[in-house]
Amino acid sequence: MDDKIKQILKRYDELVGLILDQKVDEFADKMYEKPDGEDDEAFETYIQRMAALETEAQTRIMENEPNELLDGKNMYEFFAGMDADQLTEVLVYAAEELDRGIPDSVAAALASSKEADKVRAFAYKTVEDAAWTDEELKEDDGLFEMQFQKAKACLSILARMGDDGMVKPVIERFMSYPQTRDFVADAIAEYLEEFPETTIPLIIEELNEHEEDGLTGPCEDLVIIMTNIGKKEASEEIYSALRRAFRYMTNKIYAVICLADYGDDRAIPMLKSYINRHQDTIERDLFYEIMSAVQKLGGDISDISDPFGDFQKKYGNDLK
Repeated sequence: MDDKIKQILKRYDELVGLILDQKVDEFADKMYEKPDGEDDEAFETYIQRMAALETEAQTRIMENEPNELLDGKNMYEFFAGMDADQLTEVLVYAAEELDRGIPDSVAAALASSKEADKVRAFAYKTVEDAAWTDEELKEDDGLFEMQFQKAKACLSILARMGDDGMVKPVIERFMSYPQTRDFVADAIAEYLEEFPETTIPLIIEELNEHEEDGLTGPCEDLVIIMTNIGKKEASEEIYSALRRAFRYMTNKIYAVICLADYGDDRAIPMLKSYINRHQDTIERDLFYEIMSAVQKLGGDISDISDPFGDFQKKYGNDLK
């Protein structure tokens, strides 16, 4: 690859790093604005997410600016002029050498390439050959996170191309692990959520097959993915699947959170009934989560008995 391109990419990496540091500092100052009663960890996660989104927005602006190293072109224009072979070489280099990952301008150029078949074949093979866990990584492959950047970028490119051909293989492989790293699960989710019509039936099929196993591990991620799709486009089959997930999940907190996020108030009687039927056995965290979900869905909690005796302090007179 041309040294000029490496220079451009390294400069991009440095600038994104500076932008990120600046945004993290800016949002760190907002920690004092934490609302009363807000959990410190949850608010910090929110702040970090907002800093990342701001960094991404500023990075896109930077990539759209004319660059003297590119003869006055911006990065989107520059990479759009390359063929598929050149762009895939750039993608691999960026994934393995840059701290900040693959520029959006590179991914956009690949997604809109006139050599769509070649790009698609490269993306499929990269996702299939990638290590999805640390154990699958070969000793000479370097850092797992940087290696998976290639697969993540290729899933993003396929999503931009409107190509759902990897949905079923991705779900099947994802389900083959007891658990994957969070950033792997996030990359999978971003791809699957782009194709609701293909993804939802396959997720429901997987969940039905694992009900007797307690819907643990990757099933928990699938329930979250299904919920995120349903928040944009609700359907009876999604709501029914969420109800069944609550029934069969070993860790029911996931299902409760998802039912609350999904927003269908038909879940209120079911959740309240569960508390009433399990007064002597319900765990404190699950009780808290169900109470929060009922309130979020617009339900009345005044008729719910407090099995712990310390919730009156938290909710005042709303609880018996």
